Amino acid sequence: MGEDRAPPVVIFRVRSGKDQFACKGHLEWDGGIVYAVVDEIPDDCPFFPPDRVRLEEGDLELKPGEEGIPDWYEYHGFVYIY
Repeated sequence: MGEDRAPPVVIFRVRSGKDQFACKGHLEWDGGIVYAVVDEIPDDCPFFPPDRVRLEEGDLELKPGEEGIPDWYEYHGFVYIY
């Protein structure tokens, strides 16, 4: 990734018990580990995920952007909040 490019956007789901919410963030790589840095959580989410959560890279799917929206990643796993 070039220095002048924004980090890739990621959409991921956080789950606590039966409740789940979609969050938005961006990806960072640190020593071969991929993290989602949380940028947005839904207003009705009763809990806060950590600022940075580790993701399994194999559960990321690159989605094509449309109508001027850049490509983004969807995370198919869950981030569990206890």
